[in-house]
Amino acid sequence: MLSIIIVSYNTKKLLYQCLSSLFAREYPIPIETIVVDNDSQDGSAAMVRETFTKVRLIENKENVGFSRANNMGLEIARGDYILLLNSDTKVLGDALTNLVTFLDMHPDVAVVSGRIVYPDFSDQGVARTFPTPLNAFFGRTTLLNRLFPNNRFSRKYLLSRMHTSNTPFEVDWVSGACLMVRKKVLEEVGLLDEKFFMYWEDADLCFRIKHKGWRIFCTPEAKVIHYEGKSTNRKSSNRLIIEFNKSAYRFYRKHYLRSSFEIMNFVAIFGLAFRALVMIGINMIREKEGSHNGKDAVAGSIDI
Repeated sequence: MLSIIIVSYNTKKLLYQCLSSLFAREYPIPIETIVVDNDSQDGSAAMVRETFTKVRLIENKENVGFSRANNMGLEIARGDYILLLNSDTKVLGDALTNLVTFLDMHPDVAVVSGRIVYPDFSDQGVARTFPTPLNAFFGRTTLLNRLFPNNRFSRKYLLSRMHTSNTPFEVDWVSGACLMVRKKVLEEVGLLDEKFFMYWEDADLCFRIKHKGWRIFCTPEAKVIHYEGKSTNRKSSNRLIIEFNKSAYRFYRKHYLRSSFEIMNFVAIFGLAFRALVMIGINMIREKEGSHNGKDAVAGSIDI
C-alpha cells in the first residue's frame, strides 16, 4: 500500500487541484490519502470532507507546523511506502506508479522523488547535494546564482538541473514537496524533526537516512508540477523568509557544527542573515510597486 500525506494550510483551491490529480487515475497498488489540515480558515477541511470522502482527514485546532502535521499523518499511515506531497502540487500521468516501481526494483534505495517542475515545466532544482555555508550565497534562488547561473558552486549543488535526461540519478536529498520513502526506513531513522517548524525538515530527514547507508534517487520520468510561492500571501511572506533562514541555520548547526566559534559558523550566520534582509527588502519594494499598481506583490519562492 502507498500512503499519501498532504499537509494543508489555507490552500483550498490548490488542495482541490492536488487531490483531483491524484483521484483522476487508477493505480496498480492500494492507495490511501491522508490530509492533515493545520487550522485553515479558508474552508479547506470542509471541502475535503464534502468532496473527497475517501480521504482520511485530520483537523488540527491550531497550526502545529509542517513537520508535526506530517508526523501526525505518518503515525496513522498504513502503507509500506509513504509519499509526502505538498498541497500546491499536481501529479502528472503515471508519476506515482513510476516512483513505486523504482522502489520495488531497487531495495537499497530508501527515498525517491520525481522531477519537480514549475508550471512551464522548467526544472525547479530541488534534487540536490547537501548544502554548505556557500549555498547561502550561491543557492537555488539567490541573487548571485541569478547573476551567475553557471557558477561551479550552483552546478555542483543543483543536480537535477545538470541531469536533463530521464535517466534516474543519485542525490543527497530531495524536496518534501514530493518525497516517497519506505516506512521501514522511517521506523529505523525516526520521523521528521519537529524542531523544524517548517522548511529544511526534508533535508534533515534525508541526511539521517543517508548516514544509515541508504540511497536517495531522483527519477525524472515521474513529473510533478509545484506551484511554488502561490500559496504565500504578502502578509505572511516576510515571516516565512525569517522562518526559512532560521531552519537553514538549525540544519547547519545540527549536522555540521562542532563549535559555535568555527569560522564557517560566522560565514553561515552572515550569509543567511544577509540573504533574509535582501529578500525582505525585495518584498518591500514589490509591495510598494504593487500598491501603486493595485496588485498584491510578494517575493516568489523561499528556498536555497
